[in-house]
Amino acid sequence: MSRIAIFFLLILAPALALVLALLGLETLGKNILGWLLLVIGVGYPAGAITYFWLYKEPFWKTRAGGDTLVEEIGDRSFWLILPGFLATFFVPPLEYMYFQIFIPHTGWMQAIGLALIALGTALRLWARSSIKGQYSGHIQVTTEQQLIQSGPYRYIRHPGYAGYLVMALGICIGYSSLIGLAAIAGLMLPAFVYRMDLEERFLTRSFGDEYRSYVRGTKRILPGIW
Repeated sequence: MSRIAIFFLLILAPALALVLALLGLETLGKNILGWLLLVIGVGYPAGAITYFWLYKEPFWKTRAGGDTLVEEIGDRSFWLILPGFLATFFVPPLEYMYFQIFIPHTGWMQAIGLALIALGTALRLWARSSIKGQYSGHIQVTTEQQLIQSGPYRYIRHPGYAGYLVMALGICIGYSSLIGLAAIAGLMLPAFVYRMDLEERFLTRSFGDEYRSYVRGTKRILPGIW
């Protein structure tokens, strides 16, 4: 991972997490999703410290081992995803507090949002548990990496990204955010498509026919659809 990306993850991301926690505190009196933002804001730096204490490695590095066969240079996909991530996590609570109401602020919207967030979180946890130490925030393939086809990977090729998208959708619906929903469609989804394309090119180059066969039998993020 590039130095500027590491700087962002180590310095700027914890600061942004604190801002997210404050937004959660500001909205939790009227919206139950405020508790979620508070937990995410506090959990990011706490989780990063805990991960390093357990594994003696930063959380964005793979624990698969081996030499790097192919990797993304410059972390372009990371920077493409970042605007959509910021827009879908930070704008919805601000829109909820200060902007004109375009979507009704109702309890059932919050309930739908919470359900989607729970679903997206469960999918991400299932994916991380299936892929184990092979997770990496930096796109790369190593000599020791295996092609995982169990767990959620049996049905879709990118369950981690699918989980992020479902979580973002939940936050936007729970906060009745039209701007956030537009950011998912216009920023987050195209960035994830770029990253998925890149990953699949690297995996095809490294695993050849095994990965091509896997692609033919699975969809990207929506089982049976896409």
